[in-house]
Amino acid sequence: MFNKEELKRLLVNVGLNIDKSIIIYMIGGCALSFKGLKPATKDIDIIVTSKPDFDVFNKAMLKLGFKSMSDRESDFYATALAVYMKGESRVDVFLKQVGKMLVLTDNMIKRAEKYKDYEKLSVYLVSNEDIFLFKAMTSRPGDIADCDRIMRQGVDYDVIYKEVAGQSKDKKWFFWVYENLCKLEDYNDIRVPIKNKLFALVKKHWKERPNDFMVEIKNLDKHIPNGKFLKELSS
Repeated sequence: MFNKEELKRLLVNVGLNIDKSIIIYMIGGCALSFKGLKPATKDIDIIVTSKPDFDVFNKAMLKLGFKSMSDRESDFYATALAVYMKGESRVDVFLKQVGKMLVLTDNMIKRAEKYKDYEKLSVYLVSNEDIFLFKAMTSRPGDIADCDRIMRQGVDYDVIYKEVAGQSKDKKWFFWVYENLCKLEDYNDIRVPIKNKLFALVKKHWKERPNDFMVEIKNLDKHIPNGKFLKELSS
């Protein structure tokens, strides 16, 4: 686990070990920690926007004693340029795209806020709306709880919807986000305002749904407002 001070210490050390200016975007629990929404995070998720920036970052991480792991336990990490381990500490680095689905877009970059410069390392935190999206695409333990934290802080749901609709190369993306929003509603009993609009996307692309869509959801009738679809999922 990394607490806020441990996160800062790592960034200080990376900054001291790079010889070229680079930018990194923090997208997960580490960003929530720096925003004061989470006391600690078990790993660090980072996006870089170019391979040269990654090469500089990678050199520093190896110099600090981190090892790059070749084994990836899920599709979420399949697009990672590197998964670093040092003891119990883990750092995941992606090049623009995360988990075969979500891309760091120009609009996300515009919404990101600079946290701090550590020598030549510039650290940006993506917006709460975009952290919500990066977490809504996964089923990792703790991500639903993190989405709940973000909801209670307040988010612009129109921004979230526009980003979901805009990142539509693979229509399975709509189904994964919708299912995780259903899990979130079951977790905190708070209605997600854009849920009906997202279901419209699910309905439009129903034939492209993943085979395991909604298999982890118990009360399907609460979340599938369509008798035909409900019957298909229940059979």
